[in-house]
Amino acid sequence: MVYDALVVGNGIAGSCTALFLARQGKSVCLVTKASSLDETNTARAQGGIVFRGEGDTTDLLLGDILRASAFSSCRKSARILARLGPMLVRRFLIEELRVPFERKKDGAWDLFQEGAHSLRRILHVKDYTGKAIQERLNEAVLKERNITLLSGTFVVELITSLHLADFAFRYNPPECFGAYVLRGNEVIPIFAHATVLATGGLNAIFRHSSGGPWCTGDGFALAWRAQATLVNMEYIQFHPTLLYSPGEPYAFLISEAVRGEGAVLLDREGKPFLERFHPLGNLAPRDVVARAIFQTMKEEGIPHVFLDLSPLGAEKIHTAFPEIFEELRRRGFDATRDPIPVVPGAHFACGGVLSDSWGRTTVRRLYAVGEVACTGVHGTNRLASTSLLEGLVFAFRAARSIASSEPPLVPPPLLPFPEQVGEPPEECLLAEFRRTVQETMWEYVGLEREKAGLFRALDRLLEVKRSVLSLRQRYGISAPLKELENMVDTALLVTRAALQNPLSFGTPLTRSGRAPFSPGGSQDGQS
Repeated sequence: MVYDALVVGNGIAGSCTALFLARQGKSVCLVTKASSLDETNTARAQGGIVFRGEGDTTDLLLGDILRASAFSSCRKSARILARLGPMLVRRFLIEELRVPFERKKDGAWDLFQEGAHSLRRILHVKDYTGKAIQERLNEAVLKERNITLLSGTFVVELITSLHLADFAFRYNPPECFGAYVLRGNEVIPIFAHATVLATGGLNAIFRHSSGGPWCTGDGFALAWRAQATLVNMEYIQFHPTLLYSPGEPYAFLISEAVRGEGAVLLDREGKPFLERFHPLGNLAPRDVVARAIFQTMKEEGIPHVFLDLSPLGAEKIHTAFPEIFEELRRRGFDATRDPIPVVPGAHFACGGVLSDSWGRTTVRRLYAVGEVACTGVHGTNRLASTSLLEGLVFAFRAARSIASSEPPLVPPPLLPFPEQVGEPPEECLLAEFRRTVQETMWEYVGLEREKAGLFRALDRLLEVKRSVLSLRQRYGISAPLKELENMVDTALLVTRAALQNPLSFGTPLTRSGRAPFSPGGSQDGQS
């Protein structure tokens, strides 16, 4: 069977793409490597999703997106997000899926304020917005007859011209025909008129990160091996406030919304310090806040700073942020009175697979939506609470493009798959290589970078890559080993991009890098 669309990933971007297509009568195969549909970064999103505040306009939101990115965003894509986003939130999430966003006693929306937003416009479900959205998406996906769901299924490679028996295809522009997936002990091809990468991010390649262990950069690596163009891979956004948890690779994130509601960052002496870095203080853009924390930690020789939630008052903390309060209490902190130790951590990939405003990549029939894509919306730094919105908006547009323009596909004859499936290597060996990748990226390709360190990172990562190839020869392919290879390939993409970019602005700080004269916020980008 040839599907109308193969969608890889079931967070907000993948699930929405699948649902929008299915409701147009298209056959969709939705693949996720997780055994549970809740293992997505969407489900971990706390703060909320951008909507329309009182007196809000498309231009106001557009201006906030551009300013947060230091005017490095693609203006066309950012305007599409600002114009379509709130409308789709209302029509799809509120009216159709009935996500239970918070309201005030008078029935008006209870909107959060977040950093770098000029007014309150963030819809939320207490402090577990993503979880509430993911639950409604899962319910809709499971009810949809036009969606075939394959969970626990790992995508090994995208099927491209190089996998075809007819060599004539190799001399055409790159084209995607579907994907090889690993189910049980067998690699099988799935053909589709269009293939959509919605695999999420890459923050598991860093020692300190906000995402789950599944966030291994699979989509970036798959696209790169399929000859797609990737851009802005060096721009990794670091969330300012992860709970300081030595020894834990995936830290608990404390939503930026708590600072929007009045929480304050404090130094070692218990004094606010952000005002000396930015006039907006605790509401400054994320990149500014993360670097300010990092610099303060270096200046004071401390492993973390503190986040004081007490200005919110106990009632506000309990009602607006119940999960944050309970998680902190479980770890021994009383958020109503204790300053909470926090550090920055890898959070979001601002770059990715180059995609136009319809989700189309540089490989024919291959689309990318959500965090794995780079539509140019975020430029070098993302505005808070726009990630869920981006997944929704460009899923809608990608589905429209696929439904209206992708021609039928006749499955071409394939060459035999070149590798055998085998048992994975010992977990302790895989864990050691994962730690090497994460430590290397955190030390040399993190918030602060310099050229010599980037070259050291490149050497270490290439050593790990050679070891992974040796393990493939010895053991054959398996999901854990292929996932490790994706981590290494993605880490190399980020490191090489950082080495090639002499500029220092946006999310990371490059020592001896120069700031650009004009970041180019007026660029229209692709159509």
